Amino acid sequence: MSARSGERFDDAVASLGRRGRDTVTDQLRKLRPSLLVAAQAGLAAALAWYVAKDVLHNPQPVFAPAIAVSTIASSIGHRIRRTVYVIAGVTVGIVVADLLVALIGTGYLTIGLIVAVAILLAGRLSGEGGFLAQVGGSAMVIAVLAPASTDVAVPRLVDGTVGGVVGVVVSLIVLPLDPIYRVRRAAGPPLSQLAEQLVRASDAVATRDAALAKDVIDRLRAVKVDELEATLAGAAEVVAVSPLRWRQRRELQGWQHGAGLLLRTLEVSRPLGMSLRTSIRYQEPLPDSLVDALRCLAFAVRHVRDGFSPQSKPAIAVQRAAMQAAGQAEAALKAGLGTAGATAVGQIKVMSVNVMRATGLSKPEAEHRQDVASRAYQE
Repeated sequence: MSARSGERFDDAVASLGRRGRDTVTDQLRKLRPSLLVAAQAGLAAALAWYVAKDVLHNPQPVFAPAIAVSTIASSIGHRIRRTVYVIAGVTVGIVVADLLVALIGTGYLTIGLIVAVAILLAGRLSGEGGFLAQVGGSAMVIAVLAPASTDVAVPRLVDGTVGGVVGVVVSLIVLPLDPIYRVRRAAGPPLSQLAEQLVRASDAVATRDAALAKDVIDRLRAVKVDELEATLAGAAEVVAVSPLRWRQRRELQGWQHGAGLLLRTLEVSRPLGMSLRTSIRYQEPLPDSLVDALRCLAFAVRHVRDGFSPQSKPAIAVQRAAMQAAGQAEAALKAGLGTAGATAVGQIKVMSVNVMRATGLSKPEAEHRQDVASRAYQE
């Protein structure tokens, strides 16, 4: 083997090694949330079994660990409320099934009838998914096991209570998830999607592509924020209850403030897309400065979460990009725009103010910076 071939071989081996390390690192990073949830579920199951069996002397506490794990596995938001629904659902299911078993007995047809009636009643009381599931499950268990054991109802109710309480204690107090880490992960996708669509909107303006502008509108409407909203609610619950996370209250407030402004920005982006599409369709003037404004705004949106936390360094680059977006929008207005284009400029300015406020600036300060940028482009 020549020296040159040996060097290429060594470079290839080194490259494979780096890729392998990067792959392992990425996989570990992806597994990080799952590892803690797995630890929570394992601890909750073991603790629920111990309390139900050894402390309360239930000889077969099967439902206690099952409900504890279902509490852990439920959405991170509103775990206390969901646990209350679980316990209430167990109670309703037991009561309904006991009454119907006493009246009509059991059998494969009556089991179905008992569960259907229990779910129907539960639906009238609450549409919460966990509540409905526990009502149906409890009713089925009582309907199936009541002939063989007349002592099923009370242990089932005790198990539900133990499992729910243990699940809440483990998930919110003993081994709480890092609320800031979860919020940061949840905020990433909608921010990236919004930034990507703003770039595509700038491309639509640059090429006067109305079909692309329509696709941008559709994609903006499809951006999901449910996970972010649920994660914010769950994070607030964790920092309020867990002593291990109390110190993160102030940081979470920054994320709540920034995420709220993100949601407002997303709401404005949809009519912005409609304004741009209208401007393209009616062949209004579309100066290059409008394209630049959209691209500056996209950069600011993509990186804005770096400034959500009051403990982070000021997001100077984000603030500058937002100011440039407002300034370029003003330049486009000065160059001459139609009605829809002028409306788009106003929407860009609203979004730029929201982005600057998300980095910690007050509303008056953000508006002042926007005015400074606008006047700079008027001169």
